[in-house]
Amino acid sequence: MVNIIKSSKTCSVYPLKLSQPLGAVYAFLGIKRAMPLMHGSQGCTAFAKTFLTRHFSENIPMQTTALSEVTTILGGDENLHTALKNIIEKNDPEVIGIISTGVSETRGDDVKGSIKRFKELYPDHAYKEFVYVSTPDYEGSFHDGYRKALTSIVKTLVKRTYSKNPRQINLLLSYHLTAKDADMIKEIAEGFGLKAILLPDLSSSIDGSIRGFSSITAGGTDAKDIEMMSASAVTITIGESTKEAGEYLERKFMIPAFHFESLYGLKNFDKFVKFLMNLSGREPSEGLKRWRNRLIDAMLDTHFYHTNRKVAVAGEPDTFYAIVDLLVRELGMHLSVGVVPTISESIKTLPIDEIIVGDLEDILNRCSGLDVVVGNTNMRHIARKLSILHYRIGIPIFDRLGHFLKGYIGYEGTTNFIFELANLLMERDEEISYKVPEYIKGGGHYEGCLCDEKP
Repeated sequence: MVNIIKSSKTCSVYPLKLSQPLGAVYAFLGIKRAMPLMHGSQGCTAFAKTFLTRHFSENIPMQTTALSEVTTILGGDENLHTALKNIIEKNDPEVIGIISTGVSETRGDDVKGSIKRFKELYPDHAYKEFVYVSTPDYEGSFHDGYRKALTSIVKTLVKRTYSKNPRQINLLLSYHLTAKDADMIKEIAEGFGLKAILLPDLSSSIDGSIRGFSSITAGGTDAKDIEMMSASAVTITIGESTKEAGEYLERKFMIPAFHFESLYGLKNFDKFVKFLMNLSGREPSEGLKRWRNRLIDAMLDTHFYHTNRKVAVAGEPDTFYAIVDLLVRELGMHLSVGVVPTISESIKTLPIDEIIVGDLEDILNRCSGLDVVVGNTNMRHIARKLSILHYRIGIPIFDRLGHFLKGYIGYEGTTNFIFELANLLMERDEEISYKVPEYIKGGGHYEGCLCDEKP
């Protein structure tokens, strides 16, 4: 049983935690012609927009209700109604994601009632899809906001159909999957003759493939496809943040839901491929088999550099689970320190001794002979202080380019991942091997040196 240690510090020194509204916005960015609307002050939206723009190096469509001190105290529907009206008339999105913040939550806004009154006041706009997500940023984290947003999306947009498509499947994707990961999942499903509806699909919205400027999300999962998810044969959920949405589809539309905590590594992806084989009645392609052999060979080639290495990992629960599961269970590395901003049920099943609910400073306080730290850009401060290696993965990454187009799942993605990590460790070993010992550098006496002996 994993021992959960909650940090009791009065302040966060090297922050790890990301807010719920940020996670909710992230989910809406994977829906085509969508506009996330933060119901709060301008500062909340400005921070989230800047944060995501630096991470993706792309334009991030977002709007705000711009609550001021006066409107926050007096309340009312005016700010929300004005924002909705302006967004519809200027941008004409198909889906508007209304995301609450600490300001509107503390005041106790009746957002659902306000949306209902807006439709009555503006019947010409009543046909638009409004998805409300309650995400106070004084509790929970990015993981919780993403989970709530995904659940609200399927509850609001999925409509009942009276026919089933046995070759159609739903794939609910966690936030830790990149654009390349989403492409890979889609290609593999299609290789088994299945039509996959990915939600959300960030592989075609903010991955750099859209030319020109768009004030709303230009790519992603089409709202019409989301409506038809009730006609699918099964729902596959990847990552704990998607599990609640899959369970809703199972209860509401009688669609069997199958959960995978991670698709990193050999064993996890083997289970996924076997599931698709049983569902489709087809064998995997020769290309997929070849990549599986390459992964096994890569594990053999790199095990000298991975086995028993001490690593510290920090990140949101789905990211943390996927990385630690691979590093510990399959690569034989030792997790010295593991830090998450919030607890999920999945990480309690990992083969590790303890997990700290805290910030990145907890790695500094507990480090002991670490070889490498794995986490987002903010981990660079820890790596510098400890003079150790840093492998960048997670959210945010703004000091490197192209990270969102790298794949980590499946046979191919895992092969590339473990080679990159091994190369880092191998390079450090090479540097150490050429390091001049202090007794030679300083010219001091060393008893074990034969050249100091007198004839």
